[in-house]
Amino acid sequence: MPTALEKELVTLAHRLADLCTLTASAFEEASRALLENGHTLGEQAAAAAALGAACEDQACALLALHAPHEADVKAVVAAVHTAADLTRMGGLAAELAGRVPPDARPAFARLGAHAVTTARELRRILVEPGAESGLDDAVADVEAAERELRAWAGGRDRLGAAVDVVLLAAVHGRFAATAAGIARRVRACAPVKA
Repeated sequence: MPTALEKELVTLAHRLADLCTLTASAFEEASRALLENGHTLGEQAAAAAALGAACEDQACALLALHAPHEADVKAVVAAVHTAADLTRMGGLAAELAGRVPPDARPAFARLGAHAVTTARELRRILVEPGAESGLDDAVADVEAAERELRAWAGGRDRLGAAVDVVLLAAVHGRFAATAAGIARRVRACAPVKA
């Protein structure tokens, strides 16, 4: 029979998975708005920030209310870091603002889709840490699309547009790199099965 701490760790793992889903949705919404030259209100990014703070609070309460063993402490500390990183990933969605030149939109569409896939694959890892995941492939796809956009920008006469494209591509790269970092942490810390 699971202890109260184990049950709360499972609940926390599910909340982190929900946060990951919310982060993916926020980034997907922001990517779509970027391609359509629209504006996003960032409601999902704000919701991700609120849920991230709640996850951090829950993790700190677990440490304060229970006398966890070393493995459980590692899982709780990893959860705090994961919540902070996922919140940061949701915040990256707010940085996706600007205009994308029409001839760069197909590459940005692929880049956005690959970045969202990294978050969805990360969710799978959070729920089932030992499960096979396509996260590494999705991160490689983001890196390839980012390189493609850097090459595109290198051949432009308008420096301002080229810089905007490179910076926007870098946001996608940070999003994917953060997802990969969270996955490494989750796999390394003997997580609780959600």
